[in-house]
Amino acid sequence: MVEPLSHILVCSDILKAYEKCQELYAEFRICPFLKEKDDFLLEDAKKVVKEAYIAEIKPKILILGAKGYRVEAQNSLLKILEEPPRNIVFVLIAPTKTVFLPTIRSRMGLQELKIEKEIIKIGLNLKNICEKDIYEFVQANSRISRVELKETIQAVVSEAVLEQGISFTQNELSHFGNLLELAQLNSRPQNLLFTLLISIMKRKRQ
Repeated sequence: MVEPLSHILVCSDILKAYEKCQELYAEFRICPFLKEKDDFLLEDAKKVVKEAYIAEIKPKILILGAKGYRVEAQNSLLKILEEPPRNIVFVLIAPTKTVFLPTIRSRMGLQELKIEKEIIKIGLNLKNICEKDIYEFVQANSRISRVELKETIQAVVSEAVLEQGISFTQNELSHFGNLLELAQLNSRPQNLLFTLLISIMKRKRQ
């Protein structure tokens, strides 16, 4: 049996990290508070605190998971992380430790879980791509996260070059690099994916 201790768990995949915790702490009661694609908010933190104060005879694992944690949410958790109730263990999952305030990091141990990256298949025939294909793909991916958007752009360009043998100019490659930067800045997925796929379609028709 794994002895549970409160800690930060750094992992790029929130759900897979949670699944790992389920395996490790199968003997204990687990209470998940997961926000796979959204930030952890103050209202989420209040739910965590409420659950933490429900008395337990044996360790209870409260697993928090999110891409980001709002400052006000972290501040509301500070006291309970510093002095957790009896038999309460916290696991805070995030893609990087830097999403947490220094005051949080100083109170928690740190572990890292590396996930083997899956190869993304975009499901498009780039060799014969048309406007209808582009529209349907953009619509299907209109609500993906920043991380997913970045991975999708990289997968599209990689597939175009490696599998379809498309040669891009230096300017085009620089443009694709700019799209990756914009993906980090909360740009709309529709705009970036449409721009990318139109560029590839035009290149194929030349």
